[in-house]
Amino acid sequence: MKASGAIRSIVLEGSPRERGRTHGETLRPVITQGVQRWKESISAATGLRPAEYIEQFVESTNFMPAIERWALHLLEEVRGIAEGAALSFRDGYAYQLMDEEWSFRTDARRASFNEPLEHCSMVGCFSEGSGPTLLAQNMDLPGYYDGTQTLLHIKHQDQELESLVFSAAGLLGTTGLNNLGIGVCVNTLAQLRHTSGGLPVAYIVRRLLESRSLEEATTFVQGVTHASGQNYAIGDMHSIVDFECSANKAVQFTTGPTRIYHTNHPLANDDQIGRNERPTASVASGGSETQPQADASPLSNSEQRYAFLACILGEGSSPITVDAVKSILRTTDVPISVARKGNDGGMTLGSLIMELSIPPVLHVAAGPPAETDYTRWTFQAIAQPVGR
Repeated sequence: MKASGAIRSIVLEGSPRERGRTHGETLRPVITQGVQRWKESISAATGLRPAEYIEQFVESTNFMPAIERWALHLLEEVRGIAEGAALSFRDGYAYQLMDEEWSFRTDARRASFNEPLEHCSMVGCFSEGSGPTLLAQNMDLPGYYDGTQTLLHIKHQDQELESLVFSAAGLLGTTGLNNLGIGVCVNTLAQLRHTSGGLPVAYIVRRLLESRSLEEATTFVQGVTHASGQNYAIGDMHSIVDFECSANKAVQFTTGPTRIYHTNHPLANDDQIGRNERPTASVASGGSETQPQADASPLSNSEQRYAFLACILGEGSSPITVDAVKSILRTTDVPISVARKGNDGGMTLGSLIMELSIPPVLHVAAGPPAETDYTRWTFQAIAQPVGR
């Protein structure tokens, strides 16, 4: 018996600051819970007081110039979230920097840089018969976000652009699509070089969802400086493009003429932290250079999931439909769908399938899809239960 896939939703409209305040005020108790769990994980992982750690994280990194250059309006939205949720700006700002804080935390723990941060799996298909372009992923995140899953329905001021963004309460967002049929999925690539002088992932996702065409989105993802190693799959009703992005380059990746899939290891971008080096950015020093480190363990989980997707989606396989994608994303023995393990473990926080048609359709499961039903969303913000 699957759990209900119902997810809280909120409409955000007005100026960026107003959108943020609505987000923060409406979801204040949920945001407070999520931030508290996040701080508890910081303390458990680093042995530091959260306030001390967050201060050192913010002071030792320098993302603000890139945010102000490429996404100043989204910084205003973050200020609004903090105000509405009664958070300090520092906490609200640091809470957005998911991938960037994970990298910093890993360095502070002196852990292997190959320590898995998240296990997202992405699949997509396009130009196959009369069906729509499909772009989908399981968004695997730490369990302390569980219970804060939120679908943001963003209505941009003075324009017809709207976005449906999957998020945890208090965050700008993790993935989503807009009403022009542009969709974005992401996978962490922790092996790629990062820099505190780049634009953080959450801001890039939201900026891509402001694109009015695939060409516009592609130009942005190739032109921006990336703070974190990340894979971006971007689609419209005709095609999907995929870029493995690091601090120094964005390299296009493809698996076939009409299908794409990716997990959490780089396959095209060679701007990587070598096997015998790791980031030096730490609580003590900051920065993004590298230094020698003992041999690293293989990314067996990511490689295993990738091999599974290659087998399922390879040449001669069955047509890819929404139901077929659901079946893939519900797989547990690889694992693609990661079960709940409590606040300290990772899990599939949400599963998303985007039909990049006009009008577009979003299917969302607010939890591991092997345990949770999908619901169907359109830009009329009407959710309908979707069976197996």
